[in-house]
Amino acid sequence: MDRKPRIIKAIILFGVLALLQSCSFHLRETTPLAKAFKQLQIVGATENNALYNALQTAIEEAGGQVDASSKAQIRLSNIREGKRIAAYNSERKARIYLLYLKLNYAIFVESATGEKNSFVPRQRINLDKTFLYDANFALGKVKEEEQIRESLYAEAARLILLRIRSASR
Repeated sequence: MDRKPRIIKAIILFGVLALLQSCSFHLRETTPLAKAFKQLQIVGATENNALYNALQTAIEEAGGQVDASSKAQIRLSNIREGKRIAAYNSERKARIYLLYLKLNYAIFVESATGEKNSFVPRQRINLDKTFLYDANFALGKVKEEEQIRESLYAEAARLILLRIRSASR
């Protein structure tokens, strides 16, 4: 007799938790870019660069496109990325690494006179993530490192587009 109410409470609790878990998918929508930024030129990164690809994907998901002859530009500079040791284990071997991405960017829009005017002045992005290294799973850790780098590029692209959207309102 005593177990039945507990089971019912547990089922209700898990049901509420399951509903709360899926709420974030409904709240996040992609906001389209302003008309002036439907076509963007990316300067400072080559087309085969991972950061360029992440920016291109983010722009396309926002309803824009990358065009080398566009009047609006994203200028990237001082792009630095790397890895450094964040912690050692008891045997003085690297245990935790810090992957980082640092870059400057500015947004320029061509005026009616053909002059590039700064729409968003130079901004700085500093992103980093740590990952635990285990020599026993070296191949898996290499793949994990690649995924973390991709997430850093995607986050940088998201921040740049967020800045464009907020400045164009």
